[in-house]
Amino acid sequence: MNNEDKEERRQYERFPYREDILIDGTRMCTSMDISEIGLYISAMQSYEINNVIDVTIAFKGGNLTVKAQVRHCQPGIGMGVLFVDLNAEQRAKVKELIESITKKPAESNIGGKNVLLVEDNNTSRQAIKSELYKEGFSVIEASDGIEAIKFLAEQTPDLIILDLYMKGMDGLKVLSLIKTDPNWKELPVIVCSAHDTQDVQEKVMNAGADGFLAKKGTTPAKLVQYAKTILQLRHKP
Repeated sequence: MNNEDKEERRQYERFPYREDILIDGTRMCTSMDISEIGLYISAMQSYEINNVIDVTIAFKGGNLTVKAQVRHCQPGIGMGVLFVDLNAEQRAKVKELIESITKKPAESNIGGKNVLLVEDNNTSRQAIKSELYKEGFSVIEASDGIEAIKFLAEQTPDLIILDLYMKGMDGLKVLSLIKTDPNWKELPVIVCSAHDTQDVQEKVMNAGADGFLAKKGTTPAKLVQYAKTILQLRHKP
């Protein structure tokens, strides 16, 4: 790989960056990761695709404000934005910020965390499990909702990744049982489903899920990074 290829790869490489940021000078959100060309932001609000927003990031005791274009948005989960019209000074500051992140010693409170993975598709379940193992999680597998409730009765995980449409007992029923049981209601639950209409997302979030991800476009790696973010936010002092 030549130097030009390495530089291009670094521009797209994303680094964990969980910090408070300001959108359009009024709305506080939390970033999830950053690259030299953009950010992924956890945001409850809906933003229109291609809209240009002002993003303010803490930098060296002050602030760095840049313009960014919304590339995709999932209300209640987050959005990806692409930096636009950066001048040389802003570009240099973004690079400096990323360098400061990469030089920090890795911090993790993930080690030893148990995830209950509820997914009826064996191929998908194995791919997600493999990625969870790589990130230091322990995994309890359930192939349907009934099995998931059985496991919950025996042990309490730190987080649940839940498929929605399954035979027997579907994910919405499982979610309802979890969030109405005093022993389980505080457990963070991420729903990941192929059914990602606005109506489905609203039902899931209203039922108490901590997040919703559409299976289409969500790789196992992205799902696991999102799970890590949910746990880190839960344990944030």
